[in-house]
Amino acid sequence: MSVAEVETKREHESFFTTTYASLVNWARKSSLWPYPFGTACCAIEFMATVSSHYDLARFGSEVVRFSPKQSDVLMVLGTINDKMGPVLKQIYDQMAEPKWVISMGACATCGGFYRAYHVMQGIDEIIPVDVYIPGCPPTPEAVLDAVIKLQQQVENDTRLSYERHARQVRLKTPELDATVHGLDGPPRSLVRFLEEDQDVQGPIARAFKEKFLDDIISMREFRGDLSITVKREAAKQILRSLKNDPVFDFKMLLDVTAVDYLSERASRYDVVYHMLSLSNKHRLRLKVPVPGDNPTIETATDIWKGADWAERETYDLFGIQFKGHPDLRRILTHSQFVGHALRKDFPPGQRTPCTQTDDLPVVERAKKYAESMGLAHPQILNVGPQHPAMHGTFRLQVAVDGEKIIDADTEIGYLHRCFEKMAETHMYWQVIPFTDRLNYMSAMMNGVAYAMSVEKMFGIEIPKRAQYIRVIVSEFSRIADHLVCITTNLVDLGAISNFWYGFRPREEIYDLIESCCGSRLTVSYVRLGGVADDIPQDFVQRARKLLDTIPKYVDDIERLNRRNKIFRMRTDGITAISAEDAIDWGFTGPTLRACGVPYDIRKWFPNYDYDKFDFDVPVGERGDVYDRYLVRIEEIRQSLRIIKQALENLPEGPVQVDDRRISLPPKKGVYSNIEDLMNHFELIQDGILPPIGEVYSYWEAANGELGFYLISDGSKRPYRLRCRGTCFYIFQAFSQMVKGGYLSDAVAALGSLNIIAGELEK
Repeated sequence: MSVAEVETKREHESFFTTTYASLVNWARKSSLWPYPFGTACCAIEFMATVSSHYDLARFGSEVVRFSPKQSDVLMVLGTINDKMGPVLKQIYDQMAEPKWVISMGACATCGGFYRAYHVMQGIDEIIPVDVYIPGCPPTPEAVLDAVIKLQQQVENDTRLSYERHARQVRLKTPELDATVHGLDGPPRSLVRFLEEDQDVQGPIARAFKEKFLDDIISMREFRGDLSITVKREAAKQILRSLKNDPVFDFKMLLDVTAVDYLSERASRYDVVYHMLSLSNKHRLRLKVPVPGDNPTIETATDIWKGADWAERETYDLFGIQFKGHPDLRRILTHSQFVGHALRKDFPPGQRTPCTQTDDLPVVERAKKYAESMGLAHPQILNVGPQHPAMHGTFRLQVAVDGEKIIDADTEIGYLHRCFEKMAETHMYWQVIPFTDRLNYMSAMMNGVAYAMSVEKMFGIEIPKRAQYIRVIVSEFSRIADHLVCITTNLVDLGAISNFWYGFRPREEIYDLIESCCGSRLTVSYVRLGGVADDIPQDFVQRARKLLDTIPKYVDDIERLNRRNKIFRMRTDGITAISAEDAIDWGFTGPTLRACGVPYDIRKWFPNYDYDKFDFDVPVGERGDVYDRYLVRIEEIRQSLRIIKQALENLPEGPVQVDDRRISLPPKKGVYSNIEDLMNHFELIQDGILPPIGEVYSYWEAANGELGFYLISDGSKRPYRLRCRGTCFYIFQAFSQMVKGGYLSDAVAALGSLNIIAGELEK
């Protein structure tokens, strides 16, 4: 064949025929540019698809954009509540045609199991959806499958670019009342228990009687918790003395909340303060009755800085007015919300539509700065909530001079999923999946903390093997949490290589946890009285292999950053906070230890044989971004030490307590004798029935002290379950920490605090 004939043949082989629309659709489906509208657990699983373990780039969707003008696929990843609704609609409207929507997970699709007053019952109430991904949360493989399904839709699309598909104009009628059932007031037996006055003789009780005898209404100790009820008119003076008097020295205010007793008492509400003395290692619960017709009490913000957001939350959800509070407005629900959702007479699923996003108080304050600086208008920047630097759900509004932050305000509530109200409407064992979705980066630890509160109410101790399994899986969860915190913080700083080094061991940890319970992220492995099932036969072998491989990844991250000049410049001295201020704000966990305070529940109030494990508590010196990084790196190594010792000493035996008030009988017994069958039926039908009581239980979670304040009225549902999320007390200081720094410093600081929206906003 001649050269000319060969060339002619090649030219003919290079031609193909098709239609213009087919060619365009082929190009579109092969190059989708997703906008990841991430809010919760699903967003974390979506992040995994970008890692080399799953590699979303293989499907033509590697160009993730955070600008709606540059995106054609809106991927809604997680719960959308009513406050976030207007933000989602605005992003969707800004996208150019043609555009598509993927709804990831049960929460985005239908509200999931959040039949609640602040949760949208499906994003198709406000925007149309092309592909739904089932699951809660769906696995990364399910995300890849959804991308393929969308590609098929795009490839077969015959409409012009400016035409809407029929499915893209249909919206669901909003479900404005998702209430399943209402709530009742307390039985008289609970009121009598709470009003009982005992002769308590502990050191704090004796000192309190000596100083405030005439102001005491009642004093009681239950399951080791000291609870004192005092008169409202003396509360402010007592709180001030509890902090400043060396005999008490309660420098840390752990939490402020309220309880509603409807008309069963003369005073409808209790305002409840939980305090901790780091010097004396004492804890105290102080309660102040407040009448329903005049729900007011003096603020404690001039005593503890940490009272700020907790009092705002109590006002938002109970309607209690804190006189003298500098900024008493709603914090979790949106500004148009009607009612106070945690009152017992408020329907659990009654929603109020939100149609607006409001400016924060910094805008008005900034006008004064502008006048003093001779500016005609203050320069205000809005960052978030849908901004990658704000991690999808936080909003920061700042007044700036150039790039320097003069003043700032933060807003939360964009992932408020009504955990506490949902807990009141579900049986005790049904609450466990809700706890998984608090800090979903280390879900196991949430379940452990909650289970400990119920077990404390029963006064039981779980078997040793179950304790050690909880320790091992929790410490692995702590490592995974710290790895994600460190590496995503470094991504925010521009050091993206760290992401790959951190996510690989995180995936291997998830594989190990999945072998125990069948789930990766939200595990539901904990059971009241133990764990769901024993660990698999190869668990110890696989865990020991991880103990050998994880340090290599950590060492690589250290080599990339420890002496990296740019990293040091971005972190040294940035948002440093003193130990005194950190305690006053209510910091716990790595952020407090980075300030030089060695408070770690595993050492100070050990349980589950933590006092038998040999490990150190790393602390920093300046409390800046760099110290927070160092503390978390070292805590990973210390968790590896704990796991190694726990594996070596893992006892044999059952993994569930042998107490038929809590544990289901064995299947063999259910099928063979009437007693076990009836016991099984009663536990499933009526749930567990804890004794009447009031406890506060706490656990050293990945971000610090995770506490649950539980009131039982003897029924199958908690009368009141309060979650003391550590992120809530850390993030309230953020707007103060960033003042005087640069906008880029705020980005570095936020990632170093590891604020998890599910825990922050409950």
